[in-house]
Amino acid sequence: MITPSPRGRYDWPWRGGASFVTPNGSQVLLRGTALDVSRPWSCDFVALVRGARRSFTVAEAGAFDWHSTYTTIPDRLLHQPYRGGELIIGIRDRAEPPDYRAAWRGQWFELHTRASGAPEDISTIFDAFRLTDTPLGMLVQPRSTGQVQAEPVRVAKEVPGIGYLMIERPGASQVAVPDFRGHPTLHGELWRQPLGPGAQGRSRPDTLVLATPTAVTRLVPGPADTSDLSRVLAFLHELNVTWESL
Repeated sequence: MITPSPRGRYDWPWRGGASFVTPNGSQVLLRGTALDVSRPWSCDFVALVRGARRSFTVAEAGAFDWHSTYTTIPDRLLHQPYRGGELIIGIRDRAEPPDYRAAWRGQWFELHTRASGAPEDISTIFDAFRLTDTPLGMLVQPRSTGQVQAEPVRVAKEVPGIGYLMIERPGASQVAVPDFRGHPTLHGELWRQPLGPGAQGRSRPDTLVLATPTAVTRLVPGPADTSDLSRVLAFLHELNVTWESL
C-alpha cells in the first residue's frame, strides 16, 4: 500500500522556465512582464500504438511521484531500468476496473500513459517511439510509419495566482476562436468565454482566450487563483505566446 508523502503539493523541484520543446521538436515560448514561470510544463498528445489510440503526456521529472501522492495513488509501484532511464508502473488493484499509470523517466522529463487492466507488455508501448530526453523537453518520434503520432494536442503551464495556460496551435486547436473581433492586446486578441457549470469551485466564472499569430491560449482559473479580473486582464495584455518550429 502506498501512503501519501508529507511533502506539500507545490514542494517539488520543478524545472519550470519560459520555454518548452514539444514532442515533435517545436518550441513554445512565453514572454511577459513579471511572469512567474516556476511551475512545471506538460504536453498531451495521442498516438496510434499497436493498432490502438493511446493518450500520452510528457511531464517534468517528478510528475509521476506527484500523481502517486495526490491524484492516482497506486496500490503497488514497480521500478526497473529501461533504455537508459527508468520504467515506473503504478498499479491500482482496488480500482474498478483495475488500472495503471506507466512512465519512462529520463533525467529531465517523463513520458506517461494510463489505461485500464493489467500493464502487460507495457515496454512494447514505449518501444514504439524513439525517446530523446533534453533539458528543454522530450522528443517522441515514431519508430515506423505504422505508428502515427498526432500533433501535440495541448501544452499546459500553470502561472501561480493567475491560472492554467492551455496552449495549442492555430488550425489544430480544440478551442473555438470567435469569428468576431476580440479585445486587442500588445501581441494578439482576447475573448472572454463563460465556464458555465464548470465554474463551480473556481475563482472566476470565465476562461479567457488569447490568440497570437502562432498560438491559441486558453486561461483556465483554479480554485486558489485571483478573483481580480483586472489583474488577469493586465497579465494577458502583455503576454506573448509563440509556438515555432525549431
